[in-house]
Amino acid sequence: MAPTTPILAALLLCRLTSAFIPSPPSTHIAPPSPLYQRLQSLPSSISRTSSALKAGFGGGGTSAKKDKKKSGGASLPKLKAKSQWDRYADLKSCEKIQVGVRIKGTEEWMQVGRVRSENDAFSEVAVARQRALIAEHAKRLYPVQLPANSVLEWGYLTPSNDDDSEGKWTIVDKSVGDDAPSGVEKKIGFEGISDKATGFYCYYHEGRIVEREDEGKGKRTSVV
Repeated sequence: MAPTTPILAALLLCRLTSAFIPSPPSTHIAPPSPLYQRLQSLPSSISRTSSALKAGFGGGGTSAKKDKKKSGGASLPKLKAKSQWDRYADLKSCEKIQVGVRIKGTEEWMQVGRVRSENDAFSEVAVARQRALIAEHAKRLYPVQLPANSVLEWGYLTPSNDDDSEGKWTIVDKSVGDDAPSGVEKKIGFEGISDKATGFYCYYHEGRIVEREDEGKGKRTSVV
């Protein structure tokens, strides 16, 4: 065998070394997948819709509920018949305003009771804010005339100077009570017409029921 020359040996060493050196990474980029291409071709409005739908869950949904509650405002306190009757009695120096209801679309008014307000400044508010108490008592007084599903209107009576005329009824929209000052329920009161069948708003004098207290005479019944 012929002796290996230095040049041949060097060439052989280079070939052996290159066999163990890794090749540089390929710079070739695979083409986008068909699904990726389809998503990219969709209109931008769909992407925005998707984001909006995701906001309905988790933190996004909570924020929306808070905004809705805030925009709706605080709920008005529920009034109790006994408390408003007591306030009516406390406002004895104020004018009594006759109030009533009628079925929407009809002309006949049914008297239900009276309201008072501090300094006579909240007559319409007194009707609107106490409309639930007025409606409840109206159904006690007129169970036949007012079916359970009746849609009611509330109003107050302005007396007439003519003895032959009852006066003029004025409709009160419920929004008047919704926009009333905070705490106005403490400045108004309602007293219903005495209902002997249930004992609501009844006065007793010398053992019998009377329509209303007369100059301090008579004892009021308690209502819930």
